Amino acid sequence: MHYRLTLADALVAHDEALSYGGRAGIVSIHLIESALARPYSGYHRKIWQKAAVVLHGFVSNHGFTDGNKRTALLLTELLVTRSGYELVLDEGAAIDDLVVGVAAGQIELDALQAWFRTHIVKI
Repeated sequence: MHYRLTLADALVAHDEALSYGGRAGIVSIHLIESALARPYSGYHRKIWQKAAVVLHGFVSNHGFTDGNKRTALLLTELLVTRSGYELVLDEGAAIDDLVVGVAAGQIELDALQAWFRTHIVKI
C-alpha cells in the first residue's frame, strides 16, 4: 500500500521548502489539492508512476506563491519513503536538474515516469 499524501503534508513540505528562501503564500488551494489527488486517480498504480505525477503536478500547477519545485521534490521523497521505497541516485546525479527540466517543459511525464522507474527501489 502506498502512502497517501495529505494537504497537511503539502503545507509542511512547503514550509520546509521556504526555509531555503522564497515568499510564503498560496495561489490556489484547488491547484494544490489537484496535485495531491492526481496520484490516486486510479491510473497511477505503481510507486514510480505516483512519484512522477506528484512531482509533475506540483511543479506544473504552481499552487504556491513560491517554492513549488522544492515542495514537489520534498513531497515526492516523502511519498517514496513512507511507501517503503527508496530513491536511489547515481553518484554525482543532481535531482535538481530533473526538477528544473520538468518545470521548463523539457521532461515530459512519460520520461519522468521512466526515470523514477529506474531510481526507486523497495526497502
